[in-house]
Amino acid sequence: MFSIDLKSRIPIYEQIKNQLLEYIRLGVFKSDEQLPSIRSVSQQTGINVNTVKRAFSDLEDEGVIYTLVGRGSFVSADAADNDSIAQKALKEMETTIRSVKSKGVKKGDLINLVEKIYTED
Repeated sequence: MFSIDLKSRIPIYEQIKNQLLEYIRLGVFKSDEQLPSIRSVSQQTGINVNTVKRAFSDLEDEGVIYTLVGRGSFVSADAADNDSIAQKALKEMETTIRSVKSKGVKKGDLINLVEKIYTED
């Protein structure tokens, strides 16, 4: 279910977090549905439990999931429509776009890249 790219510049916990967000957005995990346990994700991916726990903790801090002691983690009711995640992502993109602009990347090239990425979905 999870695919980790050990050669990626994206930290492993971010890869797990992003994949969980994508699964929630696509409806693989629905509101109030239980997620796989941290330990099972760790075993499946071969990633340290603490790394997986960090991904789950970040998602909990962002209100995407909630944890019930002794029962596990579940998808929050409004997880798919969580505006704070989208706003945070846009803020991160603003920084990245300013950086690539200063390095001479043309607006058209950036737009083409965005179109390509959104077409892949």
